[in-house]
Amino acid sequence: MNPGTRKLSDDDRLTFLAHAISMSSLYGPGPWPQHAQELPDEPPRPDDGRPYISTTVMDGIRTHHLSAQSEPAGAVTEVAGLLQSGAPFAALHERLSQGSALAICDDLIRELASRKVPVSRAYEAGRWLAEHGTHREATKIGIVLVGACGGEPDRELLLLLGTLEEFTLYAAVALLRTQPDRQRAVYELARRVTGWGRIHAVERLEGCDDPEVRAWLLREGFRNDIMNAYLAPLAATTGDLYSALLDPEPDEALVDGAGGILAALVTGEGGPVSGISAYDDAVPALDRYAGLAETRAATLRRLGGLLTILEGLRRPPSDGYGWRDGDLAALRRRYEEAVGQRRWSELALAGVADPAAEDFGSALHCATRLGLPVLPQVMARLRVDPRDSFAWYEATRLAEPTVLVELAEELLPMDSLANGPGDRIFGDGHERALEPVVEKLGSSPGTGLSLLRVALRNRVVRLRRSAVRVLAAWPDVPGEAVAWVRAAYEVEPDEELRGDMRAFLAGTRR
Repeated sequence: MNPGTRKLSDDDRLTFLAHAISMSSLYGPGPWPQHAQELPDEPPRPDDGRPYISTTVMDGIRTHHLSAQSEPAGAVTEVAGLLQSGAPFAALHERLSQGSALAICDDLIRELASRKVPVSRAYEAGRWLAEHGTHREATKIGIVLVGACGGEPDRELLLLLGTLEEFTLYAAVALLRTQPDRQRAVYELARRVTGWGRIHAVERLEGCDDPEVRAWLLREGFRNDIMNAYLAPLAATTGDLYSALLDPEPDEALVDGAGGILAALVTGEGGPVSGISAYDDAVPALDRYAGLAETRAATLRRLGGLLTILEGLRRPPSDGYGWRDGDLAALRRRYEEAVGQRRWSELALAGVADPAAEDFGSALHCATRLGLPVLPQVMARLRVDPRDSFAWYEATRLAEPTVLVELAEELLPMDSLANGPGDRIFGDGHERALEPVVEKLGSSPGTGLSLLRVALRNRVVRLRRSAVRVLAAWPDVPGEAVAWVRAAYEVEPDEELRGDMRAFLAGTRR
């Protein structure tokens, strides 16, 4: 396949198709490593600690949680006019780069149909934009046009571009519209992506009756890098989870998948997607899974799923998921018995025995939920990785404040953490480690002054704010700490925090 030109004007700009072909030659059909998803037109990321939200993420958020986006009046007619008039494709590319493809794509297709723009002209423009595009919004419209006007020969192009998650949504829709085996084509694309692209593609497999696709949905297809709860409802229904679990000897991948789907349904209850209460076969499926988990090999993944389900059964919504009281109580007992097996505690403790183990975090999460005494293991972990903020959080729950302060003074680079003030929202690993320790000091007046002094001089706003809140909670604040806040107030760049500092200083009367 011709990867398209590398130049549109005087700039040597890499096309997305050339990038996709390069990634495919390096890594195969996909999924590709994360760095491969960084497109040639990627804007510089902020270096001030503020969260970076890519357009891939924004398209996912807009399609799932926001009302339809609209472009300024006339954008659709202007683009349609360029197509109808036979304007150079480079001019069309430039205009499309100035707006949002998601906001105009559906209206544009309707406008082109109403104007009776020749299908051949729209298709030619779509192929050119898809093959030669160097701006993501223009390339998305190219894929949309190929989907509206193309056919089976466009499969390779759509799969290649669709493996870049920025374009998966548009490629999945285009594959549905152009391929004779429409759902198999989308299934092929879905297996190539793992983030929002996986979500967009799998959602277009709803109701699929292909046995292979349904089996994949139950074992792997619902998993994604965003939140499994987005796809768990579809996997449970389209894959017919309960019927699959009735197999006398379900395979290990199905058992693992069932646990992941049911845990995600519990987690998703009350959230932006449908949860366990919307799954008609929830009660029998949960009962069957508990029986399987009791007899199959003990793994951390299975233990995590069991604990998540049990937590949901112990703290159900006010309507009890709409189930009969007897069913809820019976399932709760069922899962308490399953989790109460000694092998699960032994598994979790074995997982935290090596502080350098790759799955230490998963094991620690399970161990703390089981209520196991793991403070020595947590302390050992922090000595191996002082940036492990989850281990620090667990340490704040298990250790005395004085012990935490001594450990932080020993393990964290206190001098380099006095690196502000600044306007960063998030810090690095050491700053994220310091934050839970500082927050713990609110209930221990007079403890950890050295940490509070550093926090007040840190570049992360929320860390400085935590220090002020801690001192405000103390009934008697040492004079030196008041002086630190006064000095911090003089140079504080965040107006809201300056107000908090001002109120604190006024309350101390020093």
